[in-house]
Amino acid sequence: MVYKKITIVAIIISIIICVISNITFAATDITSNDKIIDSTLNILIFLQKYSWPVLTLLFIYALYQFYVAGSEILESKIIGQRLIVGIAVFMVIIQCLPLFYAFVTVK
Repeated sequence: MVYKKITIVAIIISIIICVISNITFAATDITSNDKIIDSTLNILIFLQKYSWPVLTLLFIYALYQFYVAGSEILESKIIGQRLIVGIAVFMVIIQCLPLFYAFVTVK
């Protein structure tokens, strides 16, 4: 696999950011006197927490495309590799969004 290091680093970063974010937002009552900011942050935290099962299933499908279907058809191997890298990078983005939003909105 060509992008193995990028994929592994992206997955490790997403796990670390998930732990940091869970520690940071451990308080269930995040208030800032603005309902829009609070609801947006709650939505981002919700997406962060519940994206793991969906992305894990998509990652398993991408691994299937790369290893199983890709052993017979070269096009499936290329599609699987693109899916693996794309999902890994998307995981990092989804995990960083709540922290980035909280740092941007803090005055």
